[in-house]
Amino acid sequence: MSSEVNKMMKKVLLTVAAVLAATANASAWEVISGQNCSVSQPQMVSAHDSQSLAQIWAKTYQGTPKALELPAVDFSKETVIAVFLGEKPTQGYNVDIQFQQDPMNPKRLYVLYKEQAPKSVSFQPQVVSRPYVIRKVPKAYNEVVFEADQTVRALPPTFKNEKSDQMAGIIFKLQQTVEAGSAAF
Repeated sequence: MSSEVNKMMKKVLLTVAAVLAATANASAWEVISGQNCSVSQPQMVSAHDSQSLAQIWAKTYQGTPKALELPAVDFSKETVIAVFLGEKPTQGYNVDIQFQQDPMNPKRLYVLYKEQAPKSVSFQPQVVSRPYVIRKVPKAYNEVVFEADQTVRALPPTFKNEKSDQMAGIIFKLQQTVEAGSAAF
């Protein structure tokens, strides 16, 4: 009798493990990045559906077996953004990305990205690279705006009425002007 119980327990555990593995695979990735892809020119793109993702994925892994392994994305909840730096003379380049919701339009997401060059003191083989990053973000955004060499900005204060919201917008624009180094008011 105990061998039947053991067999039953093994079946239950294997079933649970398979279900957990399948569920984990569906959303196991948040960020995919690397040094080599097929995109040779700088590009920034977003995918709001599986067809757009397939195009990004095909560009990224063109001519490799990985091109057929489209990652799982729940497009009812997620959007995919991709930043490709294009061709670089050595390995070691990376893409640093940050996200900021537009305080004046909550449906707009700013993707702020910077190219990170390899450290000059480190030895880098003279091999061409094409760094990239692909990342999932919440679907809450209708518009994705890419901005190079930017950092997260200070957000304007939050106010309770429409006139105060207009004032917050003015303050925010002034902050941007000052941060950009323009002293003309």
